[in-house]
Amino acid sequence: MLDWPEVAEFLTGFAHLATVRPDGMPHVAKVSPALDGDVLWLATRSSSRKARNLVAHPHAALMFEPSAEVYVRADAEMVHDLATKERIWDSGLFPFPLAVFFGAFDDPDFVLVRLTPVSAIVMRQGSGGVSRDTWERAPG
Repeated sequence: MLDWPEVAEFLTGFAHLATVRPDGMPHVAKVSPALDGDVLWLATRSSSRKARNLVAHPHAALMFEPSAEVYVRADAEMVHDLATKERIWDSGLFPFPLAVFFGAFDDPDFVLVRLTPVSAIVMRQGSGGVSRDTWERAPG
């Protein structure tokens, strides 16, 4: 069993985000999440398919693959609070300038998605072959 900092080491670069559409159909989008302690942030537009999906079904799965194959299940929360949006906007957590894609943090269509991981699987190649390690958020 891994602890969260061990999982977090592998959560870099792009990920594929899986959500469920309101009609029950699956949807996958390539995203660039920002890691902030034990939270992953997504920046998007509230009008985007992924945001609309997460409003209808506030759970997601992400798959990262830069140095290991990592699967993360998370609970999602849409964040419209201006103070939080400004803090994350100015934090430098994202590897790209948010203004290029979203204009300004106070744009009504700009929204943050707070993803709180609930479990993860890390698969990696080592000298003994492929290992599969897990992490789960402690209850409470």
